[in-house]
Amino acid sequence: MKIIKRMFFVLVMFGLGTTLSSAGTDTGLSGKTIKVDGQGEITSEPDQVTIQVGVIEEGVSVEDLVAKVKTKTARILTALKSFDVPKKDLQTTQYSIEPKNEYANGKSERVGYVVNNSLKINLKNISQIDDVLGALSTNDTAQLDGLTFGFSEPAKLQVEALKLAVEDAHAKAMAIANEAGVELGPVYSIEQKGVNMPTIRPMAATQGIQLDMLSSIQVEPGTDQVTAQVEVVYTLK
Repeated sequence: MKIIKRMFFVLVMFGLGTTLSSAGTDTGLSGKTIKVDGQGEITSEPDQVTIQVGVIEEGVSVEDLVAKVKTKTARILTALKSFDVPKKDLQTTQYSIEPKNEYANGKSERVGYVVNNSLKINLKNISQIDDVLGALSTNDTAQLDGLTFGFSEPAKLQVEALKLAVEDAHAKAMAIANEAGVELGPVYSIEQKGVNMPTIRPMAATQGIQLDMLSSIQVEPGTDQVTAQVEVVYTLK
């Protein structure tokens, strides 16, 4: 009776996801098993950032606007060379020439054009972000369309979180076995229940901001959590 009470206490302590059962009822083994849930979590700083930059010109002559946008974009590319950003990490995401209309007296009249060139920059050295934004801010018609922080090797973070989840499950199983006066045996089964990476985290309120307004702002990437869950069934000796 005393052992039963102790087992009940341990099971309550570790939650409903932890069970001690006869193997014949759920595993087909001849002995008994312990089923435990393991949780793993690691905290990591993002190590890369995606910068979306737009070069926009408005005017009457398409030819002049295209030339201005080309010049401004060349300045951006020149600035990025000094930070050793490889060409594979630069991508034009949009290039458009659109008419600009104004409405007067119920009529739509074309008054000019808008030329837009959007560039995506994948900055792998996140420590350079303040310097890069400062260098790009000299381009007075460029605007920041977004900053998005992320991880270059998310799979490694997932593996580390899973390791911690398995360790957590083993610690729980050992505690239950010791408290119940039984000896823990080898693992009968293990199941990955989930691995959760942080969602893509854009920097708030950056879209459409002129880059020269950000030249004196220090950008902090912060930290994110990667979590994992496993379910492990141990045999008892």
